[in-house]
Amino acid sequence: MIERKEIFEKINQYQEEELELKLNNSELRKIIEELRRAEEKSAILNSIIESTDDGIISKSLDGTITSWNNAASRIFGYEEAEMIGVSIFKLIPDSLQEQELKFLEQLKQGNSIEHFQTQRLRKDGSLVDVSLTISPVYNSNGDLIGLSKIVRDITKDKLAESVGQRLAAIVESSDDAIISKDFNSIIMSWNQAATRIFGYTAEEMIGTSILKIIPEDRLDEEPKILVQLRKGTRVEHFETVRRRKDGTLINVSLSISPVKDLEGNVIGLSKIARDITEKILIEKNKDEFVSFVSHELKTPLTSLKSYLQMALIKMNDKDFIHKALVKAEMQTRKMEHLIRDFLNISRFENGQINTKNSNFNVVKLITDCIENAEIASSKHSIIYDGLSEINVFADEEKITLVLTNLISNAQKYSPHGGTIYISCEVYEKNVTISVKDQGIGISAHDQLNMFQKFYRVENEQTKSIPGFGIGLYLCATILKLHNAQLKFKSEPGKGSVFYFSLPLHTVG
Repeated sequence: MIERKEIFEKINQYQEEELELKLNNSELRKIIEELRRAEEKSAILNSIIESTDDGIISKSLDGTITSWNNAASRIFGYEEAEMIGVSIFKLIPDSLQEQELKFLEQLKQGNSIEHFQTQRLRKDGSLVDVSLTISPVYNSNGDLIGLSKIVRDITKDKLAESVGQRLAAIVESSDDAIISKDFNSIIMSWNQAATRIFGYTAEEMIGTSILKIIPEDRLDEEPKILVQLRKGTRVEHFETVRRRKDGTLINVSLSISPVKDLEGNVIGLSKIARDITEKILIEKNKDEFVSFVSHELKTPLTSLKSYLQMALIKMNDKDFIHKALVKAEMQTRKMEHLIRDFLNISRFENGQINTKNSNFNVVKLITDCIENAEIASSKHSIIYDGLSEINVFADEEKITLVLTNLISNAQKYSPHGGTIYISCEVYEKNVTISVKDQGIGISAHDQLNMFQKFYRVENEQTKSIPGFGIGLYLCATILKLHNAQLKFKSEPGKGSVFYFSLPLHTVG
């Protein structure tokens, strides 16, 4: 029979074994729970890896690929089965393989590489722009066992960057001021043309109000424009006035557009300002030109009409009829010259006139021009002092026009008569022709602009002298066609001399 003590020992043993079994079951349940959670985390991690837009690739230390997600297939064109166990160098262009070896050395030292932009090869042989983040992978003992690489396709980013750079280059190289601002009229960008037109640098203007360049009497324009732009309506070719840094006013044409975000919300404004000062000046000159032409053509036409009417009345007075017809002929010639000049200036500027050069006696041309000029004005004595005969190679008709204009100017700007001297001399291989008067002369300021179209000297002495400022412009243009240049010397109150040179005609 078993003793009581032995029974108690057996009971204690069984109780201890039961307790140990309970402890083992609890530990087992804990391990199972941890494994379950690990499996869930792994499933979540795998789901993330497979659903991400970035390629996630793992590789061993020798560069052999050990994992490859869906995004990697989408980026590079290879399926997972084609890449597992294959060297990562399959994706690297020959010119960049040395770079990859340097990366491996850095990673073996425990360093990470983040957001490195480079290029990789697709299956079809094309290159793709990518951003790489490469990290070392360690085991539980802290030993480096491989590498993890995240690959982002940045083709669209590169394209957007390239487009942005091109747009920025266009904005900076534009001849028009391109300015952006918010709805509080605070300037956010300012290009080089804006600096050129308004005088302020970008540093001076960004962050300040656009009202800085708007004159006080135009401040009401800004709120009216803002109302339209808030509705998404463009303002195109609005002509107004703005102020430069130096305080001067400038005529501008504004085109203002709303700037919208991706959802279509208006978030700011873009303004293009074009300097139209020259345009306004041209329009003003055109109006003045039309007005002047009307007046200038009307004057000889009125005189011509009067002489013809008087001739009809006094048909029996042969002396008067002769004088009237002479005067009428002179007015007809004057009107003919005006119309000719109008046509010539248009033809020159449209490139419709070319020189028809030939050899001719320029002295005969000069004497013919003198005879015509003496008929037009008997107040002036015209003296020719030069060669008796010399040939030049030029366009005879156009040189006649030049000389006619220069003699006519000498007569007009010598209002009290006086002598006009014309000379023709040979210097080296050129024939120089000059027209000198004893008239009112030209100031130093006006001398700077004498050959500009429509430019006229404006002072008390010239206000009664007819003309519309294209004679010298035409002369200079004609001589330019001959590779020659119209030059002059002048002093107020002492007259002027205009001269030019033409190539001498040499036989043989």
